[in-house]
Amino acid sequence: MLTESRNRSPGMAENYFKYKLDYPRKLIDFLYNECDFSWESVIADIGSGTGTFTRLLLERGSRVVAIEPDRELRETTERILEDEFPRFFSLEATAENTTLSDRSIHHIVCAQSFHFFDAKRCRKEFRRILRPGGSVALIVMIPSCHDEFSSECEALIRRHSKNVPDTGGRGLDSIYSGFFQETGYSTLSLSGQLSLDFDSFSGRLLSSFNLPGSFEVGHEDLMEEMDLLFELYQQSGRVTYMYDLKVYAGKLDTAD
Repeated sequence: MLTESRNRSPGMAENYFKYKLDYPRKLIDFLYNECDFSWESVIADIGSGTGTFTRLLLERGSRVVAIEPDRELRETTERILEDEFPRFFSLEATAENTTLSDRSIHHIVCAQSFHFFDAKRCRKEFRRILRPGGSVALIVMIPSCHDEFSSECEALIRRHSKNVPDTGGRGLDSIYSGFFQETGYSTLSLSGQLSLDFDSFSGRLLSSFNLPGSFEVGHEDLMEEMDLLFELYQQSGRVTYMYDLKVYAGKLDTAD
């Protein structure tokens, strides 16, 4: 898995920002009502990208440390959020080496970023920085298995994902749930759909999954497959993309 950087191509921050997912309010309510998040919490948003989820936490009044190794993504977040939210703090670091102090964080969120991390190493790091009783919320969006087009999208993602064969598949279920091991976890499952033209369809997949970016090996083949898939299912220049959004939330035994 990629650990030190997302290794995205130049300009990828624009895709992240332009085609970001609008997370439903039910998801945020779940964290604050069921997982002990509060306005008093210090929350680490790890792999924060362009700060889409960071903003939602800040809007609840929490203090948020946005951790992002990619300079372009991080600077986009800083430009958007720094002046508006005094409780926002940006940090250049990785999930495996956050550089945060021991037991300095109440809760951790990884919104569509966990598949970039080394699960064993970041679990150890999360245990170190979490305060006793702190929660970790892992959020993943995957294509729905309930319609043919979304299933084809999932197959495409599996074929082209870098280093993570099941990034778009149900195989992630065991990875996410296994992260909590003996400590247990709770889940929230939500579904949604989007009407997308080709640019928004391809941009959303490129910004949501670990796929080859521009100038990377495999990108041209990926885009050709996306184009063929889009043409096969489009109606009046748009496709309906159905997705499942799942939250795995639990506590970790904190380091001694």
